[in-house]
Amino acid sequence: MKKAGVSQKTASRRAAQKRPAGNEQKLGPGPAQDIQVRIAARAHQLYEQRGCLDGYHLHDWLEAEREILGHPLDKDKSSERI
Repeated sequence: MKKAGVSQKTASRRAAQKRPAGNEQKLGPGPAQDIQVRIAARAHQLYEQRGCLDGYHLHDWLEAEREILGHPLDKDKSSERI
C-alpha cells in the first residue's frame, strides 16, 4: 500500500520550479516604469517651482513628458488656467 502524500518525483519537480536557474537574474522595474518615475519627479519639480499651486497637475505632467521624452515644444494654451 502506498503512503498518502507527495511522491518523490512531484516533490523534486516542485523544488526545481521554485529555484531559479543559474543564468536567470531577478528583473527590476522596466524602462517604461523608469521613465514614468523620472516624469513624475520632474512634474513635481515644476509644481514646486510654481509655489505648490494646485490645478496644474496635467500641465506639469505634459511639460515633464516633453522634457524627458524630447518631444518638440508645442505649447497649447487651451489647457492653461486663466
